[in-house]
Amino acid sequence: RLGLLSRMAERVTFVLIPPLLLIFLVLGTIFLGVATPTEGGAMGAMGALIMASSRGRMSIALLKQALTSTTKLSSFVLFILIGSTVFSLGVDGSKWVEHLLTSVPGGQLGFLIVVNLLIFFLAFFLDFFELSFIVVPLLAPVAEKMGIDLIWFGVLLAVNMQTSFMHPPFGFALFFLRSVAPAN
Repeated sequence: RLGLLSRMAERVTFVLIPPLLLIFLVLGTIFLGVATPTEGGAMGAMGALIMASSRGRMSIALLKQALTSTTKLSSFVLFILIGSTVFSLGVDGSKWVEHLLTSVPGGQLGFLIVVNLLIFFLAFFLDFFELSFIVVPLLAPVAEKMGIDLIWFGVLLAVNMQTSFMHPPFGFALFFLRSVAPAN
């Protein structure tokens, strides 16, 4: 209110300060080395609680809902970790997958067809990171064992994923293209 900025610029500036402060609480403390990512997330949660209560938007019902959904999400992640540990260590799941994929009829060509169909279908529902961190580590050792060049195998999977990302029923990349395309 010093008259240095227009009224609109003042409103924008004061609306942006709390979110930028919250971003600094999380990322700034991590980048400065003050906090680990877990501690940075906790600082962000605490900052969000303080911001909500200072604006009068915090209630016990809202806090209870947030705690319930956080507990459910943490439980889901924990059970996924338990399941993946049992799959990989307890029952040798990677050997099961390897045996399943090496016994596909057609040798290398049959393996490539099955894997590309699988990746194409999974890319409808999952994005690149899930596919590259969950599915590809199961497929790469099998491809190497079958004598397939891993560089070209990776290129083939990447092209297949990109094709699936731009294909219905979901076509995640189509939404990104739509957001930057000019309006007609």
